[in-house]
Amino acid sequence: MNEKEIELLKKENRQLKEENRKLKQEKHKIEYEKHKIEDEKHKIEKEFEEFKLKHAGTVDELKKAMHLKPNLAVKKKGRGAQKGHKAYTRRIPERIDHIKELKEKHCHLCGEKLSDEVQEVRSRYVTDIYFVAKIKTTRYNIHRKYCKKCKKIIEPEVPNVLPHARLGLNFMLFIMYLRIGMRLPVNKIQEFLQTVFGIHISQGEIILIGYQLARAFGPYYKNLEHILKIAKVKYTDTTSWRTEAKNYTAWVFITVGVVLYKITRRGKAEIPLKLFGKKQQGNVLVVDRSSTNRCLAKKAGFTLQFCWPHILDDSRGLAKNFGREGKYIHKKLKLIFADAKSLEHQGTEAQVKKLEGRIIALTKKRYKHSTVRKWVKNLAVRDLHGLFIFVTNPDVDPTNNISERKLRKLVMHRKTSNGSRSVAGANSIAVLYSVVETLKHQDKPIFPGLKQILTSRT
Repeated sequence: MNEKEIELLKKENRQLKEENRKLKQEKHKIEYEKHKIEDEKHKIEKEFEEFKLKHAGTVDELKKAMHLKPNLAVKKKGRGAQKGHKAYTRRIPERIDHIKELKEKHCHLCGEKLSDEVQEVRSRYVTDIYFVAKIKTTRYNIHRKYCKKCKKIIEPEVPNVLPHARLGLNFMLFIMYLRIGMRLPVNKIQEFLQTVFGIHISQGEIILIGYQLARAFGPYYKNLEHILKIAKVKYTDTTSWRTEAKNYTAWVFITVGVVLYKITRRGKAEIPLKLFGKKQQGNVLVVDRSSTNRCLAKKAGFTLQFCWPHILDDSRGLAKNFGREGKYIHKKLKLIFADAKSLEHQGTEAQVKKLEGRIIALTKKRYKHSTVRKWVKNLAVRDLHGLFIFVTNPDVDPTNNISERKLRKLVMHRKTSNGSRSVAGANSIAVLYSVVETLKHQDKPIFPGLKQILTSRT
């Protein structure tokens, strides 16, 4: 190797060292910028957490507006039944209407004649439906006679027909079941009757049938109101309703064997007060913690049992929005409710006092957030005596879930119908739903029950 080559290598070595020095400087600069960005990120996260604690509602609304969803790890499952899953097959019907023997004389594959010897008999059960419209139109020749004593024209009553009705009672109850039981819109009922039975009925007549049946069920509806009024334990809840393009309130009232609906212009305490009266001392009303229910209890004399799932749902909101303080409240209330339920309605007054003492103890802790402090104080002072009625009374449930479930029926009807076009329509919906849901609540068959109510009415 000559001197020229050595000099060239030395020059390349110096260039590599210079490049290496520059790369190290660039690396240190990048690392510095990285640490700076991380510090800024931690600072922003800390400020955001503090902002969330102070403005929880604003953050939730912002997330909704930006369509932000939490990153949830979803474990995908394969299609079909999982490994080890027990096979499920349709049960063999208990009633067999027909037995048919199927015999083959020739092979359907090659046409060869088969012998008379049977190798085995395989049974297959098939359930089918036959669309046979058994529609009958009857002309009644009504013989009218004059009563000398009453001095009036007397005529026999047409059987199984409501006054001034063009359709038979069975047909009207069937249309009512499609509208109330199946929650079909009026136009769908019209289409169904045309497709299956070949009968054309206008939408106006379907609505008129609802009015006629609601009027016929009126005495039964009044009887339900009377039973509800004298019941010892009642449940109630409300939801919104639209009538004549205005905001109305839909109510549900429940007791043993009775489900009653009302749709009214206002959602104030005067509505249930008019139904129950002011002599409800000693009776229990299971409700949520709204001011309307407290006002009703004060005027009518009810003892309130507040719904614990509503309470725990509110405390869950505290846990979500107010950090450790909210989580502490939610955890304590869950333990208190679990202990109260474990007594299985057989608790004593002394045990109720202990449970109330645990609620009062929550107010002794110091809370930084005023929202948490006020919520706990309201629970422990204002609503304390309505928390544990169910502990000593076996007829009282600690939840208002039954009202939520029954009110759900009306909510689903509202989604398909968008409410009512008139006050009369709203009242008919309330009456018809009350009759159907009461029969379901009593575990009675719908059609025989509806017909029995109308045929036995006085």
